[in-house]
Amino acid sequence: FYDTFYASGGWRYGLLREWWWHRRHVVRRFGLTRGQRMLEVASGMGFHTNLFCLMGFDCVGIDTCPTGIESARKRYPRRTFHQADAKGDLPFERGSFDNIITRGCSLYHYDLAAPGPHQATANLMQYLRPGGRFILVIVSDLSGERDPVKIWQNRIEDYRAHFERYDADCTVDWHRGVVICSARSGQCDGATAFRP
Repeated sequence: FYDTFYASGGWRYGLLREWWWHRRHVVRRFGLTRGQRMLEVASGMGFHTNLFCLMGFDCVGIDTCPTGIESARKRYPRRTFHQADAKGDLPFERGSFDNIITRGCSLYHYDLAAPGPHQATANLMQYLRPGGRFILVIVSDLSGERDPVKIWQNRIEDYRAHFERYDADCTVDWHRGVVICSARSGQCDGATAFRP
């Protein structure tokens, strides 16, 4: 799906709108500071990786889709992008990021109790520095509807149950159709973390 989607132009974003939205709902909400090292997971064609770099972060992007990564590298040649799977080994040292953000990653659009999302979250948490922050920004109307053909409309409770395994003090908020979640690394005693 994504190869065709990205080849046809992908998502369309407005720079100023995205700048102000992320400044308010991500940067200020979580107290992120310029110069922090950031990983964007499911970076697609690179728009938001570039945006975070423009905002002063040392941001790199990963995506599983080769067409998205190729397009990102062409559009933003001064930025760094890698083709990689969030559930597997990444081309970085563990503990090397202050923040990991994923926006609309397909893994988090469906059953959050399934192995895939937990494998990804558990794996990504290893790449955060102690006290680093994992941030998920994803669309949901919170209805709990689970259409077999469309994305699931997970509830606040679904996101909280997912992230509490990694941080008992995780935050899960909703703003005009968008769920904003955050979990800190090193907050779990290990007893509740995902085990395959």
